[in-house]
Amino acid sequence: MEELHIETFKAKAQGNGWPTKVNITDTEWQLQLDEPVEDGGSNSGANPMQYFIASLAGCQNEQAQVVAGELSFDISQINIDVEVDLDLSGFMGMSNNSDGSYKSVRLNAEVSGEATDKQIKAMGEKVDARCPILALLRTSGCKIESNWSKK
Repeated sequence: MEELHIETFKAKAQGNGWPTKVNITDTEWQLQLDEPVEDGGSNSGANPMQYFIASLAGCQNEQAQVVAGELSFDISQINIDVEVDLDLSGFMGMSNNSDGSYKSVRLNAEVSGEATDKQIKAMGEKVDARCPILALLRTSGCKIESNWSKK
């Protein structure tokens, strides 16, 4: 049986009616979420999906550094492009829920460093298997297209 390593992450949020701005409180950082003006917000911060996609890119980058260390090579830079297709029918009340709303992810990572193409592809497979945010998308039924290459 695998040993669990549980860490609890917390956030408190405060929304104050319309427009949609939400401040994340009780952290050492100032985070603010909002929506573009055309969606009823004031565009004072990234929207929740932009934060989610940024979290995926950040998780992939962090995991790549860990895996590269395990495989004994250094990464000097990773350029990660991520696109997520989301069905908003549940969010917009056009269906009863948002289950299965994540449809596809396209992730392209270009890696610079002292590694071969083969090492980078092997690293990318491990990163994709271990990133908990990508796992959340994968287990939701989302189609994942991931490409890791040497820059």
